Amino acid sequence: MRNERWKEGYQEVMSPQMLNAKIFDMSGHLAHYADDMFLWEHDGGQRVGLKPMSCPCHCIMFGRKAYSYRELPIRLSEFGVVHRNECRGSLSGLRRVVRFCQDDAHIFCSEEQVAAEVLGVLKLQRRVYEKLGLKASFELASRPAKALGDGNDGLWLLAERALRAALHEFAGDEWSLDEGGGAFYGPKIDCKVEASGRWLQCASVQLDFQMPRRFGLQYVDAGGQRRAPVLIHRAVLGSIERMMAVLAERCQGRWPFWLSPRQVLIVPVHAGDEGQRAAVAKAHAALRNDGFAVELDLSDADLRYKIKESQQRCFNYVAVIGSREAAAGAVSLRALGEKRSRNVPLAELRALFAQMASLDC
Repeated sequence: MRNERWKEGYQEVMSPQMLNAKIFDMSGHLAHYADDMFLWEHDGGQRVGLKPMSCPCHCIMFGRKAYSYRELPIRLSEFGVVHRNECRGSLSGLRRVVRFCQDDAHIFCSEEQVAAEVLGVLKLQRRVYEKLGLKASFELASRPAKALGDGNDGLWLLAERALRAALHEFAGDEWSLDEGGGAFYGPKIDCKVEASGRWLQCASVQLDFQMPRRFGLQYVDAGGQRRAPVLIHRAVLGSIERMMAVLAERCQGRWPFWLSPRQVLIVPVHAGDEGQRAAVAKAHAALRNDGFAVELDLSDADLRYKIKESQQRCFNYVAVIGSREAAAGAVSLRALGEKRSRNVPLAELRALFAQMASLDC
């Protein structure tokens, strides 16, 4: 995900966990989201809180510099840890937790750039979900009953029209409407995936004309006039924890190699053989140095038992090294679910794993 963001021109930033409540007042969170936040008195009565979202922080970052229209869009991103005071009955494993990490990002752009930026986000979401093997559905969530900027209907209508146009260009008529399901600061497009018969919202793209004005954010347009930028909130994976729950249910322990926590188990034919142990240690060090999730089994258990156990634990591969393999600098490689093995030189194995670990393969 970090590589995808880099290719899309995002700047990675980091924002604090605890903020002065005045910032949440500026953003509108205190008026519309306080019940879902952790707030308390600190240091002589100063009110502070744990951030439920990173957008106020990114607004402050954008506001520290005077931007020209030539510099837009500005894309800020972070793997931001947030806290939300969820109702106890709504918590559910990794699907909904109090503390979670988001691949959060905010795009500051001109009104003329909105369509292209939203379309770019939707294409990024689709590209990532295809690589994850997930099928997604898209839903436009419109203005909720309790919304920021009441009395300024024009900005809400403008935002909803922009999202409708982007969705239509991206998906034609293959999307649905969630009437009143938008965020308090703007309408949004939710991306949902199926997990065990339920549709869970993961990715989103939200259009916000309100928050930049509340923070006094400006840029200088082509005519030399100061204008408020449009803020696009976006997440691709959404909650990392929720996405891991979706993938865990989908994979049922058989993780794709690039994502697997158990990529390869290396075992000697005879653990008491010094030459085999040395070859196993060499292979383990080489693969670990390459960044692979590799484990060793140097126990005295029977080889057939070790191979069976590796299958039960869902290692993608088991690499067996006997005297012949040790002499040749190779391994006898067996993939998960297969009964036959093949001899692979260690150098070739490293290259094969490097290719399999790449999402571009």
